[in-house]
Amino acid sequence: MAESKNASVVRKHMGYSHIPQKYAKPINAFYENVFNPWLNMHRPCLFASEQVDPKGKVVKRYLPRDVKTPLERLTELHEHGLATLKEGQTIAQLQQQARAKTDLQAAQEMQHAKAQLFALFNKPDSKRKAA
Repeated sequence: MAESKNASVVRKHMGYSHIPQKYAKPINAFYENVFNPWLNMHRPCLFASEQVDPKGKVVKRYLPRDVKTPLERLTELHEHGLATLKEGQTIAQLQQQARAKTDLQAAQEMQHAKAQLFALFNKPDSKRKAA
């Protein structure tokens, strides 16, 4: 599961090249403050529906009704008692946070923050001066 997310989400946005350790804190701040809220509250994902075919085999289907954000899916699971939240956190708080921005605003904010982060990587090193 983690490797799937690394390929389809993380590497898609961060690329495949090595990032030096000195950028770990800004990258973690980007993920915590901007990327993860966008990913979990605004980016639609496909969740499979399981159906049993006439032979009794369980088949996963991806139907239009299965397109949801991770927050919408968490809400469904929580309503059925299949998911718990951190102490002090409620579904209402998460939904309020999600409603604070439109999907487009959240995506634009994420892209802007990513551009600023990448600009940090590409700044010329002051120690390296042209001779």
